Amino acid sequence: MGNEIYEHIAPAPLTRRAGDYIFTSSFYPINSDGSIVQPKNFSPYVGESLVGAQTRRTLEQLQEALVKAGSSLENTLRVEVHLVDATDFFEFKLVWMQFFPTSPPARKTVIVGDEHIIPGARLNLHAVALASDSQYKRETINVPELPSAMEAEHVPHGIKAGIFLFPSVLPATNFETGLAVGKRPGFPNYGSDAEMQAHYIMHNLSKVAEAAGTSIDQIVKSQFYETSLLNFYDVDEVWIQYVGIPPTRSSMGCRDFTVPGALFAPNTLILIPDELHEKKETLAGIAWHPEAVRKVHFSPGLTAGDWLFTAGQVPVPDFGVHEWRGAPSGLPHHWDDIEIQTEYTMELLNDQITGNDLTLNDVVEAKIYLINPRRDYRGFTRAWNRIFSSFDKKPVVSFIPSTQANGDTGIMFPGPTIEIDLISKRGK
Repeated sequence: MGNEIYEHIAPAPLTRRAGDYIFTSSFYPINSDGSIVQPKNFSPYVGESLVGAQTRRTLEQLQEALVKAGSSLENTLRVEVHLVDATDFFEFKLVWMQFFPTSPPARKTVIVGDEHIIPGARLNLHAVALASDSQYKRETINVPELPSAMEAEHVPHGIKAGIFLFPSVLPATNFETGLAVGKRPGFPNYGSDAEMQAHYIMHNLSKVAEAAGTSIDQIVKSQFYETSLLNFYDVDEVWIQYVGIPPTRSSMGCRDFTVPGALFAPNTLILIPDELHEKKETLAGIAWHPEAVRKVHFSPGLTAGDWLFTAGQVPVPDFGVHEWRGAPSGLPHHWDDIEIQTEYTMELLNDQITGNDLTLNDVVEAKIYLINPRRDYRGFTRAWNRIFSSFDKKPVVSFIPSTQANGDTGIMFPGPTIEIDLISKRGK
């Protein structure tokens, strides 16, 4: 199948095991010779579509990597998919259903535009799976009174395995009309569409968590995806009404969702606590005053036993003062901005990691949000390889293009071009 080609795409292994869980890097629709997948049709209007052929190849690569790592598609817990265009979703789903005909994993599907690091790629994806030798059981969570996404999206409400619940990322719709939740037509100035969608999603998410034997107070990791970051305040004010200790969080702009009119969707990881795993906030290694983040309701770091979850970090040393690291303004072309930003961001994150008695060897997964992946990929890779050069382990890496629907930067701060989001685990 040619999985070795991926060693040259991401500066990371294909998979990384942490306890009973297996995390993967981003997979792309490429052939073993490095070329982009094209449909094997004599006409573009006959047979499998371009996105269908690319989805098939990408899922084949995922399948092979999981088998080599001691897992399988059947043990997959959640897949995170980044499509170029919402119109690609139906063809993607047809192939998805072939690989997961029954008991599909949870899924996040976000539209990111044509910004993948490989020109011509219509998608990338990464996943978390349960190791085949695990004593944990994979359990599908569906809540009968909530709108079912099986017909429209072919995903469950969530998948439970061991100490984690992996909810699907579902837009605010009933999946019957296909319309997003929003203001009543007769009251166009009453309320905020983003606020109403956030209430709808959080209510449903709380029911899914309860069905799995936990609660949304136990969210340890979250990523906000929004078509416009101008909606952030409305969403955040709803968010804090539902969660106790705020989870770690990244907030990203995206181009679209699978439902027209959807503005917001959170990707969450929810702890199912036991005697060894209790959600606790940690401020160790934080250089900036943590009270500043309470205005936007997130925790800079959380632990659960031997797991460490850090909030998405940008190259900004103090969130109260907008100062970011980059090339000198007078000589912007003499240095590589992305290398400076990557190294400084990882310095801040490493302070948190070492402050919690871990090392970079313990970093399991890194989500890399880039506003210009093709331009910045090489520089990021150079910096990343330097950072991990003295360590015998590297985390898996997934690349997520981050721009808003209007094309503006998808990172909360103007200036930075990268945000890095980590999960770490102590020991084997």
